[in-house]
Amino acid sequence: MNFVRIILLALILATPLFAQQESGASLTISFPDGVTRFHVGEIIPVELCFKALIPEAYEMSTRNYDRSGRLDIERFHITPPGRDPLEAYYSNGAFMGGGIGSSAILSADPQIIREELNEWVALEQPGHYSLNVTSGRVARVASPQNEPLELQSNTIEFDVVAADPAWQQQMLSSALAVLNTESRTPEEQRAAIRVLRFLDTPASAHELVRLMGSTSQGADWDFIGGLAGSRHQDLVVKELTNQMSAPDVPITGNYLFILAKLKFLREHEPLPPYPEDPQQRTAWEERQKTRDDELNAVQDSLYQRAAALLSSKHGAARAATVQTLLERSTQRPGAAPLTALPEDEIAVTFQNLPPDQQLNMLSSFWERLKVPAMLEPLKKVVQQPDMNQQMLRDTALQRLYDLSPSEATPVFLEEMRHPHIDGGYSTVKEETLGLLPNESLPQFDEMFATRLEQKETRTRDLDAQLVGRYATKSILPRVKAAYESFLHGSSCVASDGLFLYFLRVDPDYGVKRMTDEGVDLCMAHAPAAVAKMNRFSEIEPGLIAWLNGPDLNRARSAAETLARYGGPDTQKLLWDRLKRFHAQWLARQDEWSSRVGMKSDVNEAVGFQFGLVEAIGKAPAWLLTNEQITDLENLTLGQERDNVKQWQWSSPVDLQVNFFGDQMQASIGQYSAQGLEALRNKLSQYPKGTKFWLNIFASPDQVTSTLEAINDVAGQYGLQIDRPPAN
Repeated sequence: MNFVRIILLALILATPLFAQQESGASLTISFPDGVTRFHVGEIIPVELCFKALIPEAYEMSTRNYDRSGRLDIERFHITPPGRDPLEAYYSNGAFMGGGIGSSAILSADPQIIREELNEWVALEQPGHYSLNVTSGRVARVASPQNEPLELQSNTIEFDVVAADPAWQQQMLSSALAVLNTESRTPEEQRAAIRVLRFLDTPASAHELVRLMGSTSQGADWDFIGGLAGSRHQDLVVKELTNQMSAPDVPITGNYLFILAKLKFLREHEPLPPYPEDPQQRTAWEERQKTRDDELNAVQDSLYQRAAALLSSKHGAARAATVQTLLERSTQRPGAAPLTALPEDEIAVTFQNLPPDQQLNMLSSFWERLKVPAMLEPLKKVVQQPDMNQQMLRDTALQRLYDLSPSEATPVFLEEMRHPHIDGGYSTVKEETLGLLPNESLPQFDEMFATRLEQKETRTRDLDAQLVGRYATKSILPRVKAAYESFLHGSSCVASDGLFLYFLRVDPDYGVKRMTDEGVDLCMAHAPAAVAKMNRFSEIEPGLIAWLNGPDLNRARSAAETLARYGGPDTQKLLWDRLKRFHAQWLARQDEWSSRVGMKSDVNEAVGFQFGLVEAIGKAPAWLLTNEQITDLENLTLGQERDNVKQWQWSSPVDLQVNFFGDQMQASIGQYSAQGLEALRNKLSQYPKGTKFWLNIFASPDQVTSTLEAINDVAGQYGLQIDRPPAN
């Protein structure tokens, strides 16, 4: 769990949920079909009806879920109050919120949101109840800060009656009948699981535990929320613990997470609310961190047990448990190491995964998969015909080369000869096929030129990039002829590859064409190549013309390119452009709220300002003083001002260095630097005497070499580097 997220959400929750009240929009709640009598443990559906009295004045979020599990955009007020089933679950800190959602403009036509009261309140005592709801889904369209309004609903009344054993058994049997039906839909399955979750009898809790070990299929939260919110915690923990050792029960990450969470909560009282007094916050935060460490220790012990139980697992349960152990290795820095998994288990498990999960494993957990036994599975992946997961082939090729360059080389060469087509086009990137150490591949010149000359081809982008990487000067006349006859103005990727080729084999021609025709601003590598040749000044006039031109999309790209590769003199050009833009749009800044129906010119202006401000604020060639940051904030319109304000800095400055394989990436305040040379240049811009608080996340060898380089820069420029004590 990320401790920073805990503090941030605690601060959010310490403020009022909704910013202001409103009378121009309304919220009415009701029970579907007029039902007002429910059993204890029965799902209680509530319909929320939103309307607006003034057309086009209000916008409503239509989100219905949150990555933390429970969406708290509404508050459900019950009299007499019931039990919050997840109070203890959330008490050990917050969880990542957010999620994909859309919005709708409110009108007199009702917008209906359906919720289930049980998600927030467990009514375990028979009685007569009343309910009203406050919602933060609605905001004014003209609100510049996207500030939610407080909508207060009407009050409705209902009765809860005792649930006799016969009714409970009927609900349990009906839910299990659905879950035991192979033809069930995902929606039917989730509805049945929610019946078990909210029924919350010993028998339904037992079934949730049993199903947690067999399948989730899109109902992860209902299992976690159901077990965490159950009244029968001793039973749940006991059965989860005992079931782990069953040979046919797969041990998933969610299984171990909820078991660790519940074991921890049984032994710890909830923390008090995040204190308002700043002097008390340090102690609270230290207690929270201690609790996090203790919870992680419980999880580590359960993962160790899962590893010990692996040999007793069979079939699908064994494969799922192996996958869980593989994924644990990099989920949390500092996690206790696991017993090494047999290589053949890793390979077989990977081969049996669906493509989406294979991609996830190769992207996020490669260090645990990086064993010789993975060579054949990777080759099988890259040799497949047309595949639906279009990122998988490229990622598998990268991992194959990382695992064994000698084994990967003939596979790479074959992919160049006969590129695979996935979904209608080649999905393998030049950056991947360009990993070979060869400066050129002259044996492919004829093939590259011939394919490039074809006017109808599905591999043009890749062919142009391969020409840029490997082709020799011998085919220069043919490449020029193809470019000048029909490749001029082709896609960004193709143009990028062709200009890289020209710049490599005929630099004067390449620079001249980029100067005459203008830099294609969507190209990723050619501008960097010109800058590396110390000829960026030759293409700058065209970029400056676009920066000051009427096309704001091109102007933004020009600003970003100038800031990335230009020198300190570029800064004044960008500031002057921002000042003119600010004067032009100041009177219309009220139109800048991020709302449905935003005018196209406003949308372009918002995007241009974002790119221009980011270019000024994050350029590698200069360091903004706090006075300049204040000036930048004053010249920035709309919500982007809040981001600029956060760029103010003082000693010590946070400096974080991460390694992704052999690639180093550093962040210093709002700045980023890729590679030691870029980091050295940025550090040299800070005033003498500046202190830095350095954190390095890398292997011991990488830490040593990086620290030596940073200390060398610090000594040369009079900087001070501090680090947290070693554990």
